[in-house]
Amino acid sequence: MKSLGPAVDNAIPHEAGHILVGRAVGIPTRGLDVEVVRFHDPEGISVGNFATLGYAPHDEDLPKLDAKTRAAYMLYIAGGVAGNKFCGVTTIDSGADADRKALARVSEGSLEEVSDMAVRIINTHRRAFRQLMSLVRQRYVDGIARNRNIETGRHKLVTQKDLDKLFGEYISPDGENG
Repeated sequence: MKSLGPAVDNAIPHEAGHILVGRAVGIPTRGLDVEVVRFHDPEGISVGNFATLGYAPHDEDLPKLDAKTRAAYMLYIAGGVAGNKFCGVTTIDSGADADRKALARVSEGSLEEVSDMAVRIINTHRRAFRQLMSLVRQRYVDGIARNRNIETGRHKLVTQKDLDKLFGEYISPDGENG
């Protein structure tokens, strides 16, 4: 498979990991966005800041989280690194800093340790994970990489409806196997 560049090649499994693990533990997401900055050069765009549109508890709600919800949220956060690990990326770089900060809000555990548990979830649902990565990659190629008229801003790659359809036969929105 042709590389889309190191940032995109790492971002796709990372975000797919968040989405799939979240779904498997009962934390659904609203979709996936990517930020595009257009340069004056007609060929020039900068792509970055892929973002899973998920749910996070408010700071004041953290002390009230029950153990099951706290564990699910920890796995959801670690799902990004787990997605990279599942795809053979063994070096966790600064791209996971936001995940480290989010995990520190609810746990003293390391992102690397929790991601090892999340990898097992991806392995259980590897077919759905690969299909999700394929969907994200195709939407990126068609909607961003090949779009000569792309505007600066956030662009939706995958919607909640897309995810519900893709995961429908594998994982229900509450995390149960379909």
